[in-house]
Amino acid sequence: MLVCKDCFSDVELKGFITSLASIGDCGFCNNKNIEIINLEELYDFFKELFDNFTPKADGERLISKIQGNWSLFNNIDTGNRIINFIVRKIDTNIKSSEELIDFNNEILENVNFWNKLKEQLKWERRYLTNINFLTEDLGWDGFFESKITISESDLFYRARLHHKSNEPTYPNTQMFAPQKEIASAGRANPSGIPFLYLSDNEETILHEIRATYLDEVSIATFSLNPTVSDEIYISDFTESPTLFHPNEITKKIKSTLLKNLISLDLSKPMRRYDSELDYIPTQFICEFIKIFTGVQGIKFRSSVHNIGNNLVLFKQDIMECVDVKKIRVSQLDLIFRNI
Repeated sequence: MLVCKDCFSDVELKGFITSLASIGDCGFCNNKNIEIINLEELYDFFKELFDNFTPKADGERLISKIQGNWSLFNNIDTGNRIINFIVRKIDTNIKSSEELIDFNNEILENVNFWNKLKEQLKWERRYLTNINFLTEDLGWDGFFESKITISESDLFYRARLHHKSNEPTYPNTQMFAPQKEIASAGRANPSGIPFLYLSDNEETILHEIRATYLDEVSIATFSLNPTVSDEIYISDFTESPTLFHPNEITKKIKSTLLKNLISLDLSKPMRRYDSELDYIPTQFICEFIKIFTGVQGIKFRSSVHNIGNNLVLFKQDIMECVDVKKIRVSQLDLIFRNI
């Protein structure tokens, strides 16, 4: 049976098909004169993929689990047809695309250790955590390999609320993180170790600081410091993950699920009644990622404004504040105007 590249959304898988393809007609989506391969070429991949799932009476449909986490197929109907064809051709416990499944115990125990670790860090031991278990047993040091770079053209934003009306715009120097002597703890940084929190969307940063109607806010624009000559690498939690990594599918599944959990915790808005203990787990994992990947920061999705992404930088001197403007929020939906 012939399958075409457009049956899939996974970038790596589409590239694999293109590299081996001839031109013909797809037997699954009925595309004509398109890059196709024999589906047998993908049997090993799907065998390896299906081995990561186990039937479960109260589980989720296989096709929903795959599409919800990775968007492997171009659409669910095509995914159903491909999976239901393949399960009849390979040795697998999976019977159909509609079968109720969950991840196997190895994956669940690995990923769910994040919740156990959070409790340990807060209530049991903090400074002598078993790093060897995280790296050698769980392999977490290999889960954060996806990196992006900051270029000179990238712009990021940071906002500060004014506490009195008609105050002057904050100067550029006051739009950075506080000095270490007065830096309080945040989701990513411990007390006394300031990190620079930015957003790639100007409106998102207003949501992050909870600006409300008639608030006056200074908004700074940041770009890469021109004195920085080295590449600045950022661990990317916003990527569209791919599954097509033969012999590494289990690792990629664990990585995606763990990063999703960490990203949710990192993006939680800070609340007035939070305890600094609540921040310890994400502070720990940021330090872990910093040490084991050598990145300069982490990019993750905003939980309060789904259009933008947030960026936390471990060293703020790699950025330059190029402009600050003052605005007043003119509507409750955060439409604003310069003042």
